[in-house]
Amino acid sequence: MRVIGSLLYRQFDSAWGKDLMWDRARVMEVHRRYNGASQAAAEELLYPFRSGNTIANEGCLLTCLAMVLRLLAPRGRYWTPRKLNKFASDQLYYTRAGLAMVTLYADVVCEASKGEVQLLLKEEYLSGEPNWPRTQASECLPLRAYRMLSRAERQDVVIVLKIGTYDDTFASHFVVVDPANPGSPEDDDVPILDPAQPMNSAKRIWHLSDSSRQMRQDDKIDKQWRRHRIGDLQLAGVWVFARWGRADQTLLGHRFIVRLSSLVQSSIV
Repeated sequence: MRVIGSLLYRQFDSAWGKDLMWDRARVMEVHRRYNGASQAAAEELLYPFRSGNTIANEGCLLTCLAMVLRLLAPRGRYWTPRKLNKFASDQLYYTRAGLAMVTLYADVVCEASKGEVQLLLKEEYLSGEPNWPRTQASECLPLRAYRMLSRAERQDVVIVLKIGTYDDTFASHFVVVDPANPGSPEDDDVPILDPAQPMNSAKRIWHLSDSSRQMRQDDKIDKQWRRHRIGDLQLAGVWVFARWGRADQTLLGHRFIVRLSSLVQSSIV
C-alpha cells in the first residue's frame, strides 16, 4: 500500500487494485433472467475490462470515499479501498452480481463511520445532457464556499467532484478536492487528489486538467467526451461530506453552511 502524504490513495495500488467489485457475467445473467433484458442491453451495464471489474478499473468513487473516511472518520487510518469494498459488499450495498446504486454510497460512509461522517450536500450538473449549461469550479457555490474556508475550518469537510459524462459509465470519474490546497475560488483548475493519478507521477500538485488529460488518453473515453462536448474543466457534480466535531454541535458542517448561505444571499442580491 502506498499513501502519498497520508492522504492520497490510488485505485490501482497493488494492495487492492485487483480486488473484484462486480462479476460482469453474473451481473448480465441477473439482468437477463430477472429484468427480462436482452443480451445487448445486459452487455451495456458494465464495460468489459480484460482484467475484470476491479477496484483498479471501476473503483474511483470507492477510492475517493476511502479518502473521505481517512480524512474525517475517527478511525480514518483503518479505511482503505480494500476494506471499504469488503464492507460495502458484506453490508449488501452491492454484490458481485449486482451493480452499486451510487445514491447509496453516501450511506456506506455514514454506516462505516457509525454516523460520524455524513453526506451534507450533493449537486448533479448533468454534463453532456441536452439543455444543461456547463458548470465550472468558479461557478459551483458549494466548492466556492469550501475554498473560502480557513485551513482549520476545512478539517471538518471534504469535497468530492465528479467529471466526465453524467451517467456513471467508464467515461465518468471522481476526485477529491485537495484539502491542504483547494486553490482560489476564482480558479477553475482545481488542485485535487486523483485516484487515477499514475503511481510513478512526480508531479507534486495534480489539477483537474491533469485528471482530464489522463482520462482522455483512453480513446474510448475521449470519444465519449467529444460526443457529449465535455470540457476539460467541466464539473458533472459535487458531493460535500462533513463530520460531527463535538457532542454539543447543533448543525453538521456549520462553518461551511454559514459560508455557503452568505454566497447564496450575495447571488440573489
